[in-house]
Amino acid sequence: MEERYAVKKGGRADKAGNRYEIKGIIYELLNLINETNYSVVIEALGEDEEGTDILVTYSDGVKEHQQCKARNASKEYWEISDLKARNIFKTWNHQLSRDENRKVALVSPIGCSFLVDLHERSLNTSGNPRDFYDIQIQKSSKTFSKFYHDFCTEMNLEYSKDNEILRSID
Repeated sequence: MEERYAVKKGGRADKAGNRYEIKGIIYELLNLINETNYSVVIEALGEDEEGTDILVTYSDGVKEHQQCKARNASKEYWEISDLKARNIFKTWNHQLSRDENRKVALVSPIGCSFLVDLHERSLNTSGNPRDFYDIQIQKSSKTFSKFYHDFCTEMNLEYSKDNEILRSID
């Protein structure tokens, strides 16, 4: 293959990803000015750095580790295998296990419908882990149920234990 056709790091896709991340940073800085955010750290250091492009601290002290991904190769959506391949679950698990005042977010213009559905279901639950699992997960489609089980596996959660189901809801 001739050199002029070789794909190099730092190319067009990398630059587009950087531009997308900058837009996310600007958004969070505007929230800082609006006093929605208490602080915004770009490219944090130490443990906060792992899997984090933007670290937002909200007024209530909760820290949100945001990972910005403009694209998922040539796909127009995220699948659990894509998130796993990019170690997103691994870094989420690390950050969430540090303390109770941490959140994680994938900031992307392309969706992961099952992850969004899981989030919506977690907001629409009675807080009873058995009800959540039996009604919101088990009575769902087979593909969504499989997604939930795979999600729990990737996040080191045992979906047969009530306290672990509560963690998956959180």
